[in-house]
Amino acid sequence: MSLSVINEIWKLLKPSLEAGTVAEEAADNLVNYLIDEDYSPNEIKQAFRGDAYIKSALEFFLETPDQGYKLDEEEEDPFDDYHSFDDEDDDWN
Repeated sequence: MSLSVINEIWKLLKPSLEAGTVAEEAADNLVNYLIDEDYSPNEIKQAFRGDAYIKSALEFFLETPDQGYKLDEEEEDPFDDYHSFDDEDDDWN
């Protein structure tokens, strides 16, 4: 489905949503769905330009790493401080 069709559906549904949190959550869900469907944040921004809820929902995806939203590819292992069973005495037998 094209972003222009999704945008038209969004425009039709948005007035039926309550202002505030419900519309914000709906926009967040829509943006997350579109990202999961491999639309780029810039494509979404272009298709939904002028929509404040979508713009707000896209902010996280449009942030650059130097602005604080750096996703670590290698998370620190929380168990690094603990010894593995291999390091323990082999007196289990």
